[in-house]
Amino acid sequence: MKKLLHYLTWSTAIIAICLFWMPKADAHPLGNFTINHYAGVQVAPDGVGIDYVLDMAEIPAFQEINHLDINRDRKAEPVETVRYPDQKCQEVNSHLELLIDKQPLALSLSKSTVEFPPGVGGLSTLRLSCNFQGTTELVGANQLIEFEDQFYPQRLGWREITVAANGVPIQGDFTSLSTTNRLRDYPTELLSSPLDQRRIDFKLNPSLTLSEQAPPPSVKSSSRLDNALTGRSNDVFTSLITQENHNFLTILIALAIAFLWGGLHALSPGHGKTIVGAYLVGSRSNAQHALFLGLIMTITHTAGIFALGLVTLGTSQFILTEQLYPWLSVISGVLVTVIGLNLFISRLQGTEVSHSHDHVHSHQHSHGLHHHHHHVHHEHSHLPPHGASMKWSSLLALGISGGLLPCPSALVVLLSAIAMGRIGFGLALVSAFSLGLAAVLTGIGLILVYAKDRFEHLSLQIPRIKMLPVASAFCITIIGLGITSQALLAHPWN
Repeated sequence: MKKLLHYLTWSTAIIAICLFWMPKADAHPLGNFTINHYAGVQVAPDGVGIDYVLDMAEIPAFQEINHLDINRDRKAEPVETVRYPDQKCQEVNSHLELLIDKQPLALSLSKSTVEFPPGVGGLSTLRLSCNFQGTTELVGANQLIEFEDQFYPQRLGWREITVAANGVPIQGDFTSLSTTNRLRDYPTELLSSPLDQRRIDFKLNPSLTLSEQAPPPSVKSSSRLDNALTGRSNDVFTSLITQENHNFLTILIALAIAFLWGGLHALSPGHGKTIVGAYLVGSRSNAQHALFLGLIMTITHTAGIFALGLVTLGTSQFILTEQLYPWLSVISGVLVTVIGLNLFISRLQGTEVSHSHDHVHSHQHSHGLHHHHHHVHHEHSHLPPHGASMKWSSLLALGISGGLLPCPSALVVLLSAIAMGRIGFGLALVSAFSLGLAAVLTGIGLILVYAKDRFEHLSLQIPRIKMLPVASAFCITIIGLGITSQALLAHPWN
């Protein structure tokens, strides 16, 4: 009973540690990917107007400019964008729906403008403004007006709708003030739950004699947009690509900063620190294994950024680049789960082998055969079963899963490098960043390997030393399942 209680306590502690250190699926803020919408519905006696603003962050703006770019200089010049706002606003119009008493009201475009404000890492953002007008005589009591914005339904971003009336009484659940000042100023306290308003309805000329039920609140915030708008500010890493006066010293300093920034990035949530730690602690690892793991992570992270950069660059129309992130999270989680289960099964079988070996050993000891078998037993108690045969393949899979999620700021640096014609420098910065990321994870791994060795040399007669490989494999499996489920839940596959 006491032994069972001991094992239960130990198992509970492991699960608690695994869950506490669970890497978040949204560890990568997607601010640079967002397309943000604002629609101001304006009601007057002669009709309904829509003041519409589309704010594209650096990556969708890069793709849109790339599509417009005739002279291939990666810049939006007046001659190239002269017809763009009108065409884009007409595209917006085809995705807006305005109904009065269930009857569609046609909207005509009255004004369109576009600006390209500077964004992160020297890249431009894009701000499109459209004014639409739906002309009709608004007479009659209790007319129901419904408005829906169906533009870029799957893209991440802030979505806001306001309603204002001029000389017409209206009733409903709406606000007339823009929280973001028409997408110019995103309030930081609301970034944890950004607005996701896609439709709104309200009554026109409400009859005062009827005590009507207010429509249900139409302000919905979606968990998949959590942190979607963070990461828009220029950080140290993204500003490196824009520096002028390149010489050997400044390039060296820039690479050193990129390396350090990658290291700091590795300490943020996610990035497989727990998985790396759990794997190395539970296996008979040495410095060589930890370094191999770091190398694989560097190669995977760098290759991932280059591949994502090529996808972004190679698509003249929008590709849902940010939709690749949840898929990468799922693949990463499945990989980790498979590694964990594989290790768990093989180590559990090995523990049973170890117990039978201990029994044989004690039997042989009573027959005076202790000296002959002492070395074998010592080797066996320390080496996880089947560890040697599967170690390199597990390390390879683990390294790939750890480097699979490329950092959006590294992608911004790569796209900036392409836009500014500094591709070599951009690739060097991204590689230094990935190297810094892997160096910190490898360092953590090495510290754990040496700490475990010291711990094992202490003469502690506790069952947990024997169960450590199994416990660490169990921990990896739980984390893998956690990453997979978080990625699936955080991003509805619509």
